[in-house]
Amino acid sequence: MKSSIHILSLVLLMSLFSCKKDIKPKKNEPNIEPKTNTVIVKKNKFSTFKRDSTLELQKVDLIYTFSNKQIDTLIGFCNCEKNIKNNTLKIQIRTEFPSLSELKKGNRNATEFQMGIPRQYRFLTFYLRDSIVEKTKIFKASTESQFENKKIDSTSIKNYEIKISRFDYKIAQNVWGNYELELLNPFGFIENDFKVKGTFHCNNWKIVEYEELPDWTIKGNNYIE
Repeated sequence: MKSSIHILSLVLLMSLFSCKKDIKPKKNEPNIEPKTNTVIVKKNKFSTFKRDSTLELQKVDLIYTFSNKQIDTLIGFCNCEKNIKNNTLKIQIRTEFPSLSELKKGNRNATEFQMGIPRQYRFLTFYLRDSIVEKTKIFKASTESQFENKKIDSTSIKNYEIKISRFDYKIAQNVWGNYELELLNPFGFIENDFKVKGTFHCNNWKIVEYEELPDWTIKGNNYIE
């Protein structure tokens, strides 16, 4: 009996020694587990243009300008220039607000129909063909020389999300939608307003092209409707 116990103890001892041999001491290896404060890279945002037949027509088109600290609202006026043969549509949403010098004074009141008040204009312009956005632009005009000592300027839009009621542009009045824009340069109504969103409803009227902007820098009773 003692011999059996001795043999069993010997087997257990050998087994324990064998297990210890397999255990290797840990080396000073770098910790490859992800840290909780890992920087997350933000994915690039892509522009989109979609048809949405469920969009509701708004009675008044508004433009919202966004900064990190503030949101403000402007009224938009929409003109749309169509070409039935090519099924193209130029959508332009115009708004206006006080000139830069007036904004610095704290005058933020809308200047529509107020003759003789220094003002500036924005023309959000989308050039559409079928289901494609060929070009997007923001035209700027002011009664003051505020765009690098010029009264007019043109800038591109970084990213856009545009939804439209239809891709058939034969009847402009049947086209409406909404948009959200990420801008390369501030819109200019509030400080650092790099984001703009709003709605539009087309009419059948000629848009303002960049070459015509100087006409919009005339103030007083020569203001052009």
